[in-house]
Amino acid sequence: MPNIMEMNPTEFRELLHTLVNEELFKSRERLAALLATGSPQEALEAEFFHFHGDYVDFAYWLEDYEEDPLEGLKPDTPLAKKLKRQREYVLTHRKTTLKERNFRRMGVYLNSDPMPEKKIAELPPDKYRTLLRSLVAEEIFPVRERLVALCKQNPSDQELDLAFRELYVAYELLEVAFEDYHYDPDEGLELRPELVEELDQRIADHEAGTAETISLEEVAKEFGVKLKCTR
Repeated sequence: MPNIMEMNPTEFRELLHTLVNEELFKSRERLAALLATGSPQEALEAEFFHFHGDYVDFAYWLEDYEEDPLEGLKPDTPLAKKLKRQREYVLTHRKTTLKERNFRRMGVYLNSDPMPEKKIAELPPDKYRTLLRSLVAEEIFPVRERLVALCKQNPSDQELDLAFRELYVAYELLEVAFEDYHYDPDEGLELRPELVEELDQRIADHEAGTAETISLEEVAKEFGVKLKCTR
C-alpha cells in the first residue's frame, strides 16, 4: 500500500472514501442495535466476531502510518487542543509497539508482548456487555459520521487533512480500548482430524520443496483481481 504521506490529493481522497465505507462501521451499527434490544449472549458473540474482524481490516489501511498526527497543527485551535488531549491519553495508556500491535492483529504475540490477562471470551455476561457498549461508543464512530458529512460538501484538501488527523487519533483510541484484552476468534474451535493430516502433509511437502505452488499473478487472474503495488 502506498505511503499515506506520499499520496497525491486524488489518492488521499480515495483512501478516505475507503476508510469511511469499511465494514467496521456497518458491524458497529448491528452490534449497537443488538445491545439496545437486549439480545442474547450468543447473538452478541456472533456479531462481535465480525466487529473485531472488521476492526482488524480497518487497521490494515493505517498500520504503517507512523507520522505524528499533531505535526503542523496550530496548537491554539479547538481541534488541536482536543487531539492533543486524546493523543496524550493514547501515549499514556499504550503498552505495545507498532510491531507488536501488527502481530496481535494476525493472532500472534511476540515474546516482548505478553498476552493480556483479560480474555474477552471469559468475561461474565454483564462485563461482556459493558465492554461491547464502550466499544460501540468509541470516538471513531461519530468522527466517521462527521467525515462522511464533510465529504458531501466538496471540502478542500486542507479540510480533509484535518479530518484525517481526527479520524486517525480516534482510531488510536479504539486500539487502546482493545489493548488490555485478548481475543482469538478461532479459540475453542476444533480442526477435523483429516484437515490436520492434510495441513501436516502440506507443510511437509513445502519443507521438502515438492509442494505445488501457484503464483500470485495466476491467482489474481483466476479471480479477476487487479493487483496493486504494496509496501
